[in-house]
Amino acid sequence: MQQWKILIIDDEDLLIKSMRLSLNYKGFDTLGARDGIKGLELADSFHPDIILLDIMMPGIDGWEILKRLKGSSGTSRIPVVIFTAREYSNGTALAREKGAVDMITKPVDPRLLASTLLKILEQNNRMEG
Repeated sequence: MQQWKILIIDDEDLLIKSMRLSLNYKGFDTLGARDGIKGLELADSFHPDIILLDIMMPGIDGWEILKRLKGSSGTSRIPVVIFTAREYSNGTALAREKGAVDMITKPVDPRLLASTLLKILEQNNRMEG
């Protein structure tokens, strides 16, 4: 089985640690970044298969990070899942319009998160393969 690489970009350190622990337990290889600049750097060096991206962060918000990821040839093809505590009336549609593949509202059941990410990764892999 392929070990998928996941990058988690979120300003909540405890959330990054718990998500990494949960996803690592499910067999994923994970890294976390606590701000947008570090997240963009890791996206270039870690070459994740998928990125979990929080919207509300100090400095550069998630929408700007998404724009930069999608505007860079090195990261434009990486699927991004918006991962936010904020409720949006048209959240998934807005996320997709801006270039993300999905939006998940916090808090999320770690098993549901792992299965959702796996489904997206397998779909993306089939489309590229």
